[in-house]
Amino acid sequence: MNTPSPDTSDTPDTAAPLDPRALHAAGRHAEALAALDALLQHDPANLAALHLAARCLHALDNAKTANDANTATDGTSPELANALLPLGNRFYARKQLAQAEHAWRAALAIEPDWPSALGNLGLVLRDLGRMAEAEAALRRALELAPNHAGSRSNLALLLWGTQRLDEAHAEYRRILAHDADNHYALNNLGLLLLDLNRQPDAEAAFRHALAVEPNVPEAHNNLGNALNQQARTDEAIDAYRQALALRPDYTVAKGNLAMLLLRNGQYADAWPLYEARHDEAVGPSAVKLPPLPWPHWSGEPLDGKSIIVWPEQGYGDDLQFCRYVTLLKARGAARVSVACGPALGRLFESLENVDAVYPLDGQGTIARHDYWCFMMSLPLRFGTTVETIPAPMPYLRADAALAHTWRARLDAECHHAGPKAGFKVGLVWAGAPRPQDLRSNAIDQRRSTRACDWLPILRVSGVRFVSLQKGETTQPQILELPPELRPLDPMDEVHDFADTAAIVDALDLVITVDTSMAHLAGALGKPVWILSRYDACWRWLRERDDSPWYPRARLFQQRAPGEWSEVIERVARALEALRKE
Repeated sequence: MNTPSPDTSDTPDTAAPLDPRALHAAGRHAEALAALDALLQHDPANLAALHLAARCLHALDNAKTANDANTATDGTSPELANALLPLGNRFYARKQLAQAEHAWRAALAIEPDWPSALGNLGLVLRDLGRMAEAEAALRRALELAPNHAGSRSNLALLLWGTQRLDEAHAEYRRILAHDADNHYALNNLGLLLLDLNRQPDAEAAFRHALAVEPNVPEAHNNLGNALNQQARTDEAIDAYRQALALRPDYTVAKGNLAMLLLRNGQYADAWPLYEARHDEAVGPSAVKLPPLPWPHWSGEPLDGKSIIVWPEQGYGDDLQFCRYVTLLKARGAARVSVACGPALGRLFESLENVDAVYPLDGQGTIARHDYWCFMMSLPLRFGTTVETIPAPMPYLRADAALAHTWRARLDAECHHAGPKAGFKVGLVWAGAPRPQDLRSNAIDQRRSTRACDWLPILRVSGVRFVSLQKGETTQPQILELPPELRPLDPMDEVHDFADTAAIVDALDLVITVDTSMAHLAGALGKPVWILSRYDACWRWLRERDDSPWYPRARLFQQRAPGEWSEVIERVARALEALRKE
């Protein structure tokens, strides 16, 4: 293919001696391209600059002579369109999205029905958040070339990202119907199936992908996730180790392996790997470093020093691991502070040996400290094993006045309900859905139930049930229950965890799915029964019905994925037995 020469009628107006036209004509294509990059940074839609940049890049990529690169052409030739496509690829790889969009639009101005350019345009429009335009471009590409795998894959990603999971699934199946061994489509299909909670199907997709390309660490890691979600812990560990054998610095696999070693109780091996959660290579799910100017504490002597502990991840994690904050004074720290979400601020005031609590509400400033440390790095710094978990109960306490008020109110409610309703049990049947986070949402679907599923428990006599359920979609499920079985619902009056703690303090037992309420009740030293999903969270260990983290906890784990009715019947029988004691 001949390389086009510059069309002086539409070239950019720049000053000598860095005029890209002159540099291009002299065969100095790299310099010309650099000058055009600078121009396009400020004017990404400059058509003449895009045309000339495409010619320069074509000359560089094809190692042409200056004479070849200057072969005459006008602004409508197919050769120029062919040169604009890789120019857009170059911009896209450098995250210059506006420039990529205009390069591909310039190519389409010459070749309007070019599937590759339409598919690429759809990809960049998706990244720019212009979903309707992106979908239109991708569907047009597929009208022209139904078997264009790149466009169909990009359409699947767009549908996936807009939570049209069934449609995305259909697109991946279409790719594989035409190309059964498409490794990229197989891997993405497996990930999508995990979001749909179809773990056996996801496992099959990943195994097929590995049969095609056995040395791809991501596929081994993803297979590990599918096995993990089926509670096949040892097989999942092997898959993560295989991923790390192929790529020893693979931080995502390190973090996943850490979680399963923790589930196995292999804490000494697990805690160092668990630090991978902070590595930027993990991607968007990486725990962000706090905006603090002081050194990160890595176990240095704390004698006479000050330290602030920083929260991470969810409320349940903070409630579980804040116990370590109370131990820092024993390590010699002169001043210990803890930062937390606003909902935990008042409750964390009850932590012993803590000098300051900083609710992260955007108000005020944080005093200078010698060190900071993440909350969930403290078990590593304390060398925690299963046998040495600090479990001083309670390590959080409800406000005495609030607790007195709620105890009196609940006692009155129980008296009104009858003399046999004096045993007070708090209930939580669902977690937070988080619909914008597909991975978290998939986990929530596995751990959550509906209020009506709990009817066998609610029918246990001699119990006054109190709802501790919060959530726009989950709290109203009380209205789906028969009126005579509806628990008392005080949660509209609850503003933070201090309010909830005061209610829990007035109860005899909390029964909950695996949410922050399990950790709140445990930290308050209350008896708590936890309904745990089949692929149980690492913190509950394996094949146990008790917990070294909370001495008064009792675990009721699913015996089959998604099967809650048997678990709830077990809980109901246990509650009946407890009332008969």
